[in-house]
Amino acid sequence: MSEIDSYHHECIGIVLCPSRDEIVRGNNTHRNIPLYLLKEDSFDADSWQAKKGDLLLSGGSGESAALRVSIPEAILFFTHEQKSEPIAEVVHAYWTEREVVVFCDGYARLGWSPQDRIEFWLAEHLVAFVLTEYPELFGKWRGNVPLKRDGSICRLPTLAEKEMW
Repeated sequence: MSEIDSYHHECIGIVLCPSRDEIVRGNNTHRNIPLYLLKEDSFDADSWQAKKGDLLLSGGSGESAALRVSIPEAILFFTHEQKSEPIAEVVHAYWTEREVVVFCDGYARLGWSPQDRIEFWLAEHLVAFVLTEYPELFGKWRGNVPLKRDGSICRLPTLAEKEMW
């Protein structure tokens, strides 16, 4: 069981990570990472912490390591005038060194390059995806600054994926 299953959530997207290495140890077929919308606070989670409305790429134990994208903070950060790099309140990776190497290998095949911090590159893709696919939920925070990423690494989940995750 994944840690995400302890909290009310919805799978709203899938992100492909075509890494040559196992993303989840012992499961060399897992390359589709679920994107969850958290429906309740999870400040007592062991693998990650997030608030209601945040995005979580993966679900912790039982799945690949998680990346939390705070909503609306990330949308405000990426679509309004930026004065600094995003901080942990906006994007937070719960990855080990081994896991980040595996993720970087996969996302390099989709356009990521080492001059970009991987967690911010992913977060901007996720923000672009939810603004495009769920404008009624997320569009109210959108500013006028164009995004550098287009969300093309993401897709909507199938019905089977929504039920599985």
